[in-house]
Amino acid sequence: MFKSKILASCAVLLLAAAASGCSLASQPATVSNIDGSAVQWAFTQADQHPDQVLEQQINTAQKTLDIAIYSLTEKGIVQSILDAKKRGVKVRLITDKQQMAGKSQAEQLKNLAKAGIPIKYNSHSGLMHLKVSIIDGTECTTGSFNYSNQASTDNDEVLLVVKDPKATAAFQAQFDRMWSDTKGFKDYK
Repeated sequence: MFKSKILASCAVLLLAAAASGCSLASQPATVSNIDGSAVQWAFTQADQHPDQVLEQQINTAQKTLDIAIYSLTEKGIVQSILDAKKRGVKVRLITDKQQMAGKSQAEQLKNLAKAGIPIKYNSHSGLMHLKVSIIDGTECTTGSFNYSNQASTDNDEVLLVVKDPKATAAFQAQFDRMWSDTKGFKDYK
């Protein structure tokens, strides 16, 4: 209920901005407070640089960083993940089996695994299509934004940063369920 309230509020804010003729071009990422929860969004085609917003969020991680991502090829984001690991942050990553076969993603996954980051991929018949990061169990990111070069430059994408305990707990529970599911997810080697 609460999660849907936040997402509905985000949708209303975005629709209101669009309906009022508000131009999103070259605007910084937007932050709004909804019922005491901070929500930030960044659109690729509005020059709000969701990749940089995500890197900033990852760079704040102090204890844990859990990522479930469909596509992971953007080198700056991968470097931020590696830097988090070097800072002593416990990092876990889940990705999609079809995407990990691509040359760019395979290269990035090898770099992350080499750094000691545990990685899992889906072994079930569907896609692992989430685009989620959970930082220190206190905030999460989601949206259409894949962590890829194309999503950072060419596509119409959005990244949402949600700083809300209840929403973050729901995202964490889903990530933990996937991580513990030995039938639906396998260890990357």
